[in-house]
Amino acid sequence: MATERFLFENFKRFLLNRSSVTPFFVDCIENSLTNESETSHQSFHKIMIHNWQDNLGQLFDVLSGYFGSIFIPVNCTSQGELTTFYTSNLTIIMKIIRFDFMFPYCRNMFNVDVLFNDRSATDFFGVPTTIEEIVSGVVCRRFNEKCELDLSNFSEDPEFVSKKIWFYKLSLLSTFKILMLRMGRDTKKLILRNNNLSQAPVDILNFFIKADLTAVDLSYNDIQKLHELHRVSSKIEKLWIEGNPLCEELDPITYVKNVSVKFPRLTELDGIKFNQHGIILPFFRNFLATADSRTKTVVEQFVNLFFSNFDSKESHKRVREFYEDYAMFGISTDFTEAQEELLPHYGNYHRNMLNPLNKKKLGSKFCGRLYTNQNNIMAVYSKWPETVHDKSTFTVDVLCHSKTVLMLVIDGIYKELVGPDNPTENIFQFRRSFLFNIHTIKDNMLMYKIQNEMINVRFATTEQIRNSFKSPIINMNSLSLQNPCSEETDAISKAFQHITQLKKTEAELRLRYHSWNIQVALKDFSEDLRDNKIPGDRFVEEEDFSDTSSLLDEIE
Repeated sequence: MATERFLFENFKRFLLNRSSVTPFFVDCIENSLTNESETSHQSFHKIMIHNWQDNLGQLFDVLSGYFGSIFIPVNCTSQGELTTFYTSNLTIIMKIIRFDFMFPYCRNMFNVDVLFNDRSATDFFGVPTTIEEIVSGVVCRRFNEKCELDLSNFSEDPEFVSKKIWFYKLSLLSTFKILMLRMGRDTKKLILRNNNLSQAPVDILNFFIKADLTAVDLSYNDIQKLHELHRVSSKIEKLWIEGNPLCEELDPITYVKNVSVKFPRLTELDGIKFNQHGIILPFFRNFLATADSRTKTVVEQFVNLFFSNFDSKESHKRVREFYEDYAMFGISTDFTEAQEELLPHYGNYHRNMLNPLNKKKLGSKFCGRLYTNQNNIMAVYSKWPETVHDKSTFTVDVLCHSKTVLMLVIDGIYKELVGPDNPTENIFQFRRSFLFNIHTIKDNMLMYKIQNEMINVRFATTEQIRNSFKSPIINMNSLSLQNPCSEETDAISKAFQHITQLKKTEAELRLRYHSWNIQVALKDFSEDLRDNKIPGDRFVEEEDFSDTSSLLDEIE
């Protein structure tokens, strides 16, 4: 310890180069590396590079690679022919000495000078601390009560910016092994968006795979190809990769298929839920339009993205981007005055003009309300409880789709979840009418923005409630129907009769009881038949089912 004190006290601001360094000095550094004291971590050494022409990020990568030591630079500057930065990493100082204060890059040989112990942590940060303590504090503050670790835009964290710490790439976190192992033990969702990542950071993700990590957000990075999206863990159920170049090269079907192959347990991609067969569902069952495939693609993407974001508390603010800056928005309801008092997020913001008592109570400025910009629209939405829309109940009407305008009407069912400000779960029927402006941007790309929207809300009927929020509609291998029409129920009933030889009434009763899921109904039938629980009079004696022999193929 005395030798270490001698080193930092007597070699303060000592200029190191190949002529000034001595064997005694080298021995002192080696002793300090062995002891790993706070003094060594709180002393910063000025590194000076002559005639560096490329960017600083390349410089730090080259130095780390050549000298075999990763470091986090502080107070980086580049003036004229001299590039300087500070580091508290004694290992790289030792390597620079061993490599004779030089390193090669692109056929050039660069000189390195070191001003040893030029500044202290107190000089830089105002308190005696270390880089490790600062980074640990930033990471821990980004961990919330939901077990989510938000490392988005990590290098631009306000504390790094204010302290002039250049955390130039996210993989530097892999050197903080104890910190990352501790965070990886408890993290369930890892957010890595906006970090300029060219591939999934395996060196970071490895710290999380042995715990309960089930969600990863890699959106808005620079991942070019799907093969760069490494599957570190098969536990991942939710994944966000929108905003990466790889998303632009694949059509939606291929995109979903290829990603779901890599992540077999995936239930949600980019905020949009999958069904049990790996397809983005539930989706609306009625598409009432005579438009071309272009219209269908636009509408399907809008319905999926808009309502998935609308229903997500985390992404709710992203709905703002669907609207023009000065969009117009209104709500109408058919609630009674008593119902409006129980539902103030509608009663205080609707544009109904038919209730004079309500008009007198609230004042004229509260009636006939139309909201005329993004901020006001988001202010209304912020009062709504968390919602869930059942897309399988949606009916979509495309009234007009020209080069400049899209008019869309969507009917369906949604429910409000119980929360701090919403004591009961309510289920509503809605109609939303949208008018979009279509803007042509660079490279002839089209951007759709909502100019006008009107929402009509009423309580759902008993039948609507009974037929909503069930399992997905028929898709791929699913033999389940949701809110089926009479033709669908007839077809599946005949198939069930053909297999079981039950009478029509009994067959329909069993199917209805199991929500028209023929697989579950058949399993229940087999168990009852084995246990001799089905009376003989429930079966048909002789019936010609020859016309239903191909119905199973039709249903599948």
